[in-house]
Amino acid sequence: MNPKASIIIPCYNSEKWIEQALVTALSQTYDNVEIIFVDNESTDSSVAIAEKVKEEFPSLIMSSAENIYPHCWDEPRSRGFELMTGDYVLVMGSDDFLHEDFILNNMRFFKARPDDILALQSPITGVHSNTGKTANSIAHSYKSLQEFKEQCLEKCPVNTPTVMYNTSLFRSGLLKTSPEKYGGAADYDLYCHLADNGVFIYPAPFWLGFYYRWHQDQATWKVQKEQTNYDVMIQERWRGKWKT
Repeated sequence: MNPKASIIIPCYNSEKWIEQALVTALSQTYDNVEIIFVDNESTDSSVAIAEKVKEEFPSLIMSSAENIYPHCWDEPRSRGFELMTGDYVLVMGSDDFLHEDFILNNMRFFKARPDDILALQSPITGVHSNTGKTANSIAHSYKSLQEFKEQCLEKCPVNTPTVMYNTSLFRSGLLKTSPEKYGGAADYDLYCHLADNGVFIYPAPFWLGFYYRWHQDQATWKVQKEQTNYDVMIQERWRGKWKT
């Protein structure tokens, strides 16, 4: 049997997008996938929509998590990690959606180099929320762990919602984040932490099927509007640790 893939979909007030996110995750061509929906105390109809989707896709796993930290998905992701049974895991945004072959395309990389690739990211194709038309593609490129660390000191060189992990990283405690320190930028710190532990996030050289929706209510933009500059805090922390 093929290795099992888990897709965790944290959700907070995504009634406009959650159906498409869930259905595209549930309709993957890869033959061994579980989908875990974790609500983060939504106040809109997101849960009701997910329950409706579950009527058509009974395999959908539904849960909830307390909303503690603003503009981040760490609490529902942690709950998803507790529930997952997969060998690999993706945490996707509830406002994003997938090509039907996205997991299949990812798993081809993992299966080709199971001992070497423990984490994988890929380019995103942007989608305008108003028109539904595709926008620019965003990709990151680096050839070594050292080059990745150098880029981390200047920007976040990872398309966060595309990252798939070997779940051994979770079992080893390496996917723990610090939202109490870095809020919605906690993933940026996580990537530095992984690099510090020798984990290379392999950058797929071509698009694997991830659609990233641009809209004004994105958590990413809300984090950037906060007065605290988490990016600088993270860069200073790791610059000091790596002494560069």
